[in-house]
This record gives sequence, structure tokens and C-alpha cells, in this order.
Amino acid sequence: MIENEDEIVQEEEEGTELELEALYRRYCVRLKHALFVSALCVTLLCTLVLLCAVCVLHSQELSTQVTSITSLSVISFILLSVLALALLPAAGEWETFALTGSVLVTISLGAGTLMATHHAPLPLFALILMVHTMMPIARSIALVMATALTLAYIALAVGLGPRGQEDQFYQQLICELALLLSASGIGLYYRALTERAHRKTFAGTRTCLEQRVKLECEREQQESLLLSVIPAYIAAEHCDFTVP
Repeated sequence: MIENEDEIVQEEEEGTELELEALYRRYCVRLKHALFVSALCVTLLCTLVLLCAVCVLHSQELSTQVTSITSLSVISFILLSVLALALLPAAGEWETFALTGSVLVTISLGAGTLMATHHAPLPLFALILMVHTMMPIARSIALVMATALTLAYIALAVGLGPRGQEDQFYQQLICELALLLSASGIGLYYRALTERAHRKTFAGTRTCLEQRVKLECEREQQESLLLSVIPAYIAAEHCDFTVP
């Protein structure tokens, strides 16, 4: 009989553990979704500002900026579409949307950045940080996407070839590679620290709730014990005096 009770208690504890873990995952998903929406808003604003700047600065020669205007317009449309879907009430729970939206945004921004070629390292640095820290995807997927962006830029730079002074070109390429790798390193480090902080915060909240439930159980046991020993009206008076 005692063994059966122990098994029931153990099953209840395991069920509680699963519920708390599911609650923690839901909390992380919502937090990452909020970061993703913020990143989309900032990126969309920057893209629109850049598009307006190109149109204003080259108003006399727009025909020479067709490629830039077209690429910025396409990127803006993609960002706006993903943002509109991300703002839907149930979008935070869609794992497929999180992955698809993240990949689509990364490809569009990466392609647009790589078109700048020699000016691409700094925007790619920001994009890789965004992939690691602000997109609702797993760490392994983020690492694969960041690696693909880095390799794509290196392949493009080598494919275009150095224009004289090869030693200087390869030294610069090594520095740019170090910059992009550092973006991945910083992103992974920040993500690990953030996840650890969230886990500690959740564990602290969980401990407070468990202590509160434990106190409530002990209070109910004391009241049951009082009711079994002394009359109910005397126990009620006693509880009124003892319980704040």
C-alpha cells in the first residue's frame, strides 16, 4: 500500500516537472518571438531609410541604381510580409513559421548585403549577431546559417579575385574572416549567458511557488489535525488567532 502511494506521488512529481518544463519552453518561445519582432521592425526601418536615401541622392540618375532600388524594395516587401505574419496572435506558437521566417529573412538580407561586396563585412557582422541572438531558431540552425553567410562572403570575395596587391588582399580577407567568426562567437556566448540567466530566473520562481504550495499543505495538515482532536468551533477560533 505504501509502495503504491509512493509510486503515485512520484508520478505526480514527474507530471509536475513536465508541466513546468513545458511552461519554461513556452516562456522562452514568447521571449524569442518578441525579440524577432523587434529585429524585424528595426531592420525594416533601416531598409526603408536606405531605400529613400538612394532615391533622393540619385534622383537625377535613377536608371543607374535600378539593381539597388529593386533589391531594397524586395527586401522591404519580404520583411514587411514576415512582420505582418509575426504580429498575428498565434504566430509565437508556430514553430514552422519561426523557422521559415528566420530563413527567409536571413537569405534576403544576406543576398542584399553580399551585393555590396567590399562593404559587406560590417552588415554581415550585424546580421550574424541577429541570427544568433534575435531569431527564434535552435542554436545548431543559427550556427549553420551563420557559417553559410561567412562562407558565401569568402567565396564571393575570392571569386571576384584581387585587383593587384594580392598579399594585401588576402591579409584583408583574413581580417574580415576573423571579424565574421567573432560575430558568431559573440552571438553564441551571449545566447549561452542569456539562456542560463533565464533558467536561473525560472528556477527561482519555481522554488518560490513550491515553498508556497508546501506551506499551504502544511497549513491544511495542521487544520486537519486540529479538527480531529478538538471540536470544530474551538479549532476555528484557534485558527483565527494563529493564522495572520
